[in-house]
Amino acid sequence: MRKSYPHQLLKMWGMGMLRFKQIESVFFPGESFTPTRVYSPIRHIKGSSLNGTLSPAVVRALARGGITTVDQLLVAERKVLMNMKGLGALKLREIESVFFPGQQYMVPRGRRPAPTLPDNTCNLLTNI
Repeated sequence: MRKSYPHQLLKMWGMGMLRFKQIESVFFPGESFTPTRVYSPIRHIKGSSLNGTLSPAVVRALARGGITTVDQLLVAERKVLMNMKGLGALKLREIESVFFPGQQYMVPRGRRPAPTLPDNTCNLLTNI
């Protein structure tokens, strides 16, 4: 208990400030710790060495795509990463900021057809 006070104790599942203060008053009388921010516990993806390096959502998306180690991530092409379910441009930017600083993959944008607008006589304009 002493080793985990205060930071690890606050990260325990189900530990809120009320329960933390109750435990603190019983086991650590006279001490008062007030965190600047209480973080929710981080869920780790079992078997992934990327835990803690990237956000849990990114690690989860990579694990679904079969990438669980740093070596696998470093050799993966960014185009392949973008095709993984749940891994979009923002998550790719997080990966790049950690593992590829200064590099940025140009995310291809889909071409949408030009909108058709009605003119004054309610005819659709196709050539704008």
